[in-house]
Amino acid sequence: MAYKVQYMWHPTHKVSDLVACEKFFRDVFNLESTPVEANLPPKEECPTYPRDYSILTMIREVMFDCVDPKKYIVEGRQSLEDVKAPGHLFCFGLAVDGADEIYRVCIENGIRSTDQANRLGSLKKPPTTGFKNATLFFTLPESAGLRYQIYPCSATGPPDPRAEPGWTLPPVSESDPLCLEFCSHHTILSASPIKAFNFLIGILKGRIIHQSRNELLETDSTYISLGDGVYEIAVPTRAGSFAAEDLKFNAPFDTYHALTWKVRDLAKVRRHLEDKTIPLLMQDEHMVVTDPKYTIGVPWGFTDRKVPGDLRLSP
Repeated sequence: MAYKVQYMWHPTHKVSDLVACEKFFRDVFNLESTPVEANLPPKEECPTYPRDYSILTMIREVMFDCVDPKKYIVEGRQSLEDVKAPGHLFCFGLAVDGADEIYRVCIENGIRSTDQANRLGSLKKPPTTGFKNATLFFTLPESAGLRYQIYPCSATGPPDPRAEPGWTLPPVSESDPLCLEFCSHHTILSASPIKAFNFLIGILKGRIIHQSRNELLETDSTYISLGDGVYEIAVPTRAGSFAAEDLKFNAPFDTYHALTWKVRDLAKVRRHLEDKTIPLLMQDEHMVVTDPKYTIGVPWGFTDRKVPGDLRLSP
């Protein structure tokens, strides 16, 4: 069976305060968040699965998942380590066709995975979720560089609008203070990107569309088109830089670092962030990056340029 990555299911962002995150998205993005319970089957179908550990925020084509590790209790144990306030990006999930086949190919290539309780998966059969009978597994960073989550498209559903047949990205909303068009790219920091390339390109069939120096981040970067997204694999080049320091978060493995948005009007974004008293960590003529200490632990990027080679059209 052929397999294919269709879209990013969701980033997972570990946080210490879900209420503060909900307020942040309302104040800065003008977006409402949804409790994870809305995405789960009725309690009687999964009585032991936690229901208050997360909020989901649909930001254009990205469903952003904020998780409080202290509330993520699976089979009686906290399965995610705590995070210092305000939080940090942790991993992301990919919605795919052929999840079982991807699991088999991972095994054949020496990539092992776990279930939601961090138990090592079988060599013969992939793990399933704790809330429905669907394949769900997380790669070990020891073999893939990062914890990547694989989930079948067929198992996704409300409140994620992308589960609706024929869903397309809506036009930029006039009420959006950040005038977001789409997610330009996700940034993964790596000291040695061989494992990331092996997984994203060798196994998942992503395609390199651009390679360049990222002057703002001080990295040598490779941009990979995969599913509906673009992934920047960034190797820090200066000790002590912000990227080099953030790489330590998940050392000795890769670190999920940031999301950058393609925007219609960067000047409007600058004004809005200034109005909200959000400091910038770095900026140039075509991009601004927020200071994560003031933006729930994420260095959000906003740019008026697409990554070279990105063939996605602005809405």
